[in-house]
Amino acid sequence: MKYLIAGLGNPGSVYCGTRHNIGFDILEALCESLGLEFRVDTKLLCEISTFKNQKATFYLVKPQTFMNLSGESIIKVSNFYKCNDLFVIHDDLDLPFGSIRFKNGGGNGGHNGLKSIDGLYGNCYYRLRFGIGRGMVDVAQYVLSKFENKDDKDKLVQHSIKALESFFIDLDFLKLQNNFTIK
Repeated sequence: MKYLIAGLGNPGSVYCGTRHNIGFDILEALCESLGLEFRVDTKLLCEISTFKNQKATFYLVKPQTFMNLSGESIIKVSNFYKCNDLFVIHDDLDLPFGSIRFKNGGGNGGHNGLKSIDGLYGNCYYRLRFGIGRGMVDVAQYVLSKFENKDDKDKLVQHSIKALESFFIDLDFLKLQNNFTIK
């Protein structure tokens, strides 16, 4: 089995640590935990790292196309490596901050990164939805701003890493959903 694990975000230092880049943050922390490094692949429009175990190969990907065009990189990587399944990590305005939900398939909830993926890949893929809540300001301004409490965010990132590492061992999405969802 081959899994594409994509963390959504925007490339560039100006976006580091913003709510919209939580997918990048989780993948970076996961790679650090596993002792892996990302490499740039300009042909596939991403930064990529590979992890293998006895059951599967995992391609960890940070699209470098900006959020609204995430699907372009994801479809290229999926086709090139002939991945069986896609797992997308992204921010979610409709969930309160601190919520982590796992979902298979469904709508995009107005998320432009998911819209791009849905348009090129389809909407049948796994998702780790990281709740960022809704701010009192314009949506674009809010998602591109940094978290107020970095410690709380870091705890949730660590919880997400444990969940993903569990998935790497079991490859059981239902078990992952039941054991690691935070409301």
